[in-house]
Amino acid sequence: MFCALSGESPEDPVVSKVSGSVFEKRLILKYITDNGRDPVNGEDLSVDDLLPLKLTNKFIKPRPPAASSIPNLLISLQNEWDSVMLETYQLKQQYHTARQELSNALYENDAAKRVIARLMLERDEARAALASVQATYTAPAPSGTGVSKGDDQMDVDQERPAPVSEELARAHEKMQATSAALSKIRRKRKPAATCATADQVRAYSQLLDIPGNKTSSISSLDIVQQTFAGEKRDWIITGSAKGKITILDRDDGGKAVASVAAHKTPVRDVLWKGTEAGSLSFLTASTDKTIKMYDVEHSEDADFRISKVKHTWKSHTAAVASLSMHPTGDYFISAGDDATWALNDINTGETVSRVELPGGAGYTAGHIHPDGLIYGAGGADSVVRLWDVRSQSNVQNFEGHKGKITGISFSENGYYLATSADGEAVVKFWDLRKLTDFKTIEIEDAKDTGVSKVHFDYSGQFVGAACGSELRVYVIKQWTQLCNVAGHSATIADFKFGTDAQYVVTGGSKGEVIVDGVAA
Repeated sequence: MFCALSGESPEDPVVSKVSGSVFEKRLILKYITDNGRDPVNGEDLSVDDLLPLKLTNKFIKPRPPAASSIPNLLISLQNEWDSVMLETYQLKQQYHTARQELSNALYENDAAKRVIARLMLERDEARAALASVQATYTAPAPSGTGVSKGDDQMDVDQERPAPVSEELARAHEKMQATSAALSKIRRKRKPAATCATADQVRAYSQLLDIPGNKTSSISSLDIVQQTFAGEKRDWIITGSAKGKITILDRDDGGKAVASVAAHKTPVRDVLWKGTEAGSLSFLTASTDKTIKMYDVEHSEDADFRISKVKHTWKSHTAAVASLSMHPTGDYFISAGDDATWALNDINTGETVSRVELPGGAGYTAGHIHPDGLIYGAGGADSVVRLWDVRSQSNVQNFEGHKGKITGISFSENGYYLATSADGEAVVKFWDLRKLTDFKTIEIEDAKDTGVSKVHFDYSGQFVGAACGSELRVYVIKQWTQLCNVAGHSATIADFKFGTDAQYVVTGGSKGEVIVDGVAA
């Protein structure tokens, strides 16, 4: 008789009612105290479940000689081997279970880290966006210069603002309300179902070729699609180097609808104001230092004509280079060679505010952010400056070009800014959330060394760059060229994407206007 725990002959043996095994009383009592179960089958065991054994002879007889034979020894060794293997098997099972539990814990830990990293990235992007756009909308601090807006915002040197007029205060209120409304829907807006796909843009073909007067080159153009005089109009307006403005009907084969000699000097920019049903107006900017506004009128004989000058702005002391419509539809911003930009009221014909860059080079291009609170102006000094329209402060400068800035365009989602310069066959893209130059497209096999204009389409999926007589269209994020519109024989002065990127209109320095797009 041997103890199931020690394997030795017990001096005070007891037997378990649960398993029927014999134990040394001293050992089993200690085991029950520590574990509370039977060591043989693992079932619950108490002291009451132990039965004492009374032995008449506690002496253990020696192992009989037969047990010392080789076969019996082999059997004993086999039993020991089986016990070792069984224990090894159990240890392997426990090891496998532990590995599975550890693997699961590591997977959960890795997944948690990925979620945390993504959330931190989104947080940093949101902070950067707030720093570059919304945080700059706050008025300058009342102290002097060297204002620091915190670790997550831009450091901006700002002067104490001049007293704000009542008219400017009303403009600021309208801008803030418009920005709040647009920012809620703009980032969630997806491209329309009718928007051209990358494959369709890649297959652009020439839809219309409108010959022009070779002695009067086109310097700028704009397009509008609006219901006017009872019908939907798809019109192109062009400004020439001789100061003439011409309206062309794209749906009628490019027929001239009306024209006017708006200026006696070259027109630098034209801009449709087509926001109200039933009315249609446009703005012109010239080297004669003036900006003019005209209405398009519809006569009883179904003809169209251009009215007399409705408003004239003299906001600049030098040539006016750029016009940009504010999202409110009540204001526009102009920039000129006098290194100033001005906020102008379309309804009253007044200049609301005028901001000058002391000692700065003249502005050659400009565009307003889709929210309406940031204005980008590029100068002859190759610098692109971002201005807070409300506080009229210069909040950020982008340097990287070598020639004068020729094109500026904000993407509709408000995240990216595209710029181009004279003498460089490249387009640079700036991330407004991180304020960095994150992408540069080098135009391959360019026939000209300068990009004259750069524009995003309204959906923000495509960007075009006019380089010499060619227009290259690229797809955003992949940054690959989709097509090369090369129908002009001379430099493309300006271009605009049509609705849903279904077509693009280009104007050349020889006066021709060409429409390329998705074939019907």
